[in-house]
Amino acid sequence: MRTLKKVPIKIKEVEFIPEKLEFGILYYSEKYETTSHLCLCGCGELCVLPIKHGEWDLLKNGGDLCITPSILQRFECKSHYIITNGIANFI
Repeated sequence: MRTLKKVPIKIKEVEFIPEKLEFGILYYSEKYETTSHLCLCGCGELCVLPIKHGEWDLLKNGGDLCITPSILQRFECKSHYIITNGIANFI
Protein backbone atom coordinates (compact mmCIF):
# COMPACT_ATOMS: atom_id res chain seq x y z
CA MET A 1 0.00 0.00 0.00
CA ARG A 2 1.38 3.39 -1.00
CA THR A 3 0.69 6.60 0.92
CA LEU A 4 -0.31 9.39 -1.46
CA LYS A 5 -0.53 12.23 1.05
CA LYS A 6 -0.24 12.76 4.82
CA VAL A 7 -2.32 15.21 6.87
CA PRO A 8 -1.75 15.75 10.62
CA ILE A 9 -4.90 15.58 12.75
CA LYS A 10 -5.53 16.31 16.42
CA ILE A 11 -8.28 15.08 18.68
CA LYS A 12 -10.53 17.39 20.68
CA GLU A 13 -12.79 15.76 23.25
CA VAL A 14 -16.20 17.42 23.53
CA GLU A 15 -19.60 16.56 24.96
CA PHE A 16 -21.43 17.92 21.91
CA ILE A 17 -20.08 18.32 18.40
CA PRO A 18 -19.80 22.08 17.68
CA GLU A 19 -21.66 23.70 14.79
CA LYS A 20 -18.46 25.09 13.27
CA LEU A 21 -15.56 22.68 12.85
CA GLU A 22 -11.88 23.43 12.24
CA PHE A 23 -9.92 21.56 9.57
CA GLY A 24 -7.43 19.07 11.04
CA ILE A 25 -9.38 18.56 14.27
CA LEU A 26 -11.31 15.37 15.00
CA TYR A 27 -14.06 16.14 17.52
CA TYR A 28 -14.86 13.16 19.75
CA SER A 29 -17.87 12.77 22.04
CA GLU A 30 -17.34 9.76 24.28
CA LYS A 31 -20.82 10.25 25.76
CA TYR A 32 -22.47 9.91 22.33
CA GLU A 33 -19.86 7.53 20.85
CA THR A 34 -19.28 9.63 17.75
CA THR A 35 -16.64 11.69 15.99
CA SER A 36 -16.91 14.48 13.45
CA HIS A 37 -14.32 16.15 11.27
CA LEU A 38 -14.06 18.00 8.00
CA CYS A 39 -12.94 15.69 5.20
CA LEU A 40 -9.16 15.66 5.29
CA CYS A 41 -8.77 16.06 1.52
CA GLY A 42 -9.82 19.69 2.01
CA CYS A 43 -13.20 19.51 0.25
CA GLY A 44 -14.94 20.71 3.45
CA GLU A 45 -17.57 17.96 3.69
CA LEU A 46 -18.64 16.92 7.21
CA CYS A 47 -17.56 13.37 8.10
CA VAL A 48 -19.35 11.68 11.03
CA LEU A 49 -18.12 8.31 12.34
CA PRO A 50 -19.91 6.19 14.94
CA ILE A 51 -17.37 4.84 17.43
CA LYS A 52 -18.61 1.41 18.44
CA HIS A 53 -17.88 -2.25 17.89
CA GLY A 54 -18.58 -3.23 14.29
CA GLU A 55 -18.25 0.35 13.03
CA TRP A 56 -15.03 2.27 13.85
CA ASP A 57 -12.66 1.96 16.79
CA LEU A 58 -10.79 4.91 18.26
CA LEU A 59 -7.52 4.49 20.18
CA LYS A 60 -5.97 7.46 21.97
CA ASN A 61 -2.22 7.22 22.54
CA GLY A 62 -1.33 10.33 24.47
CA GLY A 63 -2.16 13.23 22.14
CA ASP A 64 -2.18 11.00 19.06
CA LEU A 65 -5.09 8.98 17.79
CA CYS A 66 -5.77 5.98 15.59
CA ILE A 67 -9.06 5.10 13.93
CA THR A 68 -9.70 1.72 12.36
CA PRO A 69 -10.74 0.62 9.84
CA SER A 70 -9.89 3.11 7.09
CA ILE A 71 -12.29 5.88 6.12
CA LEU A 72 -13.64 5.80 2.57
CA GLN A 73 -15.62 8.95 1.79
CA ARG A 74 -18.74 8.74 -0.32
CA PHE A 75 -18.57 12.43 -1.12
CA GLU A 76 -17.64 13.65 -4.57
CA CYS A 77 -13.95 13.61 -3.54
CA LYS A 78 -13.94 9.81 -2.91
CA SER A 79 -11.07 10.24 -0.39
CA HIS A 80 -9.71 7.13 1.30
CA TYR A 81 -7.49 7.42 4.37
CA ILE A 82 -6.52 5.75 7.60
CA ILE A 83 -5.72 7.74 10.74
CA THR A 84 -2.67 6.38 12.56
CA ASN A 85 -0.57 8.11 15.23
CA GLY A 86 -2.25 11.46 14.56
CA ILE A 87 -1.64 11.35 10.78
CA ALA A 88 -4.24 10.76 8.08
CA ASN A 89 -2.50 8.63 5.45
CA PHE A 90 -4.28 8.84 2.10
CA ILE A 91 -4.24 5.55 0.23
